[in-house]
Amino acid sequence: MDFPQQPLPLATEQFLQNLDGPVTVVGQQGRYVLMRAEVFDAMLGVGEDDAAETLASVKRGIADLDAGRTHEVDEAFDKLDSHPGS
Repeated sequence: MDFPQQPLPLATEQFLQNLDGPVTVVGQQGRYVLMRAEVFDAMLGVGEDDAAETLASVKRGIADLDAGRTHEVDEAFDKLDSHPGS
């Protein structure tokens, strides 16, 4: 689905810039939440470094799958259960 690439009206953008959190708006088909991207990221506890590390981890995981460096989940849990102190 393509998202319209029109900028927000200036008055709407100025309103959102002055908020420290999300604002709920009512549309014809439901309620929606608008907020600045940095507020959204802060709510998730995700910063630029976190997002980059998450992407790098996903890429490493895909590379492990492609290279056959995986284990069946039951085998992995059996190994964990067999360790002393578990």
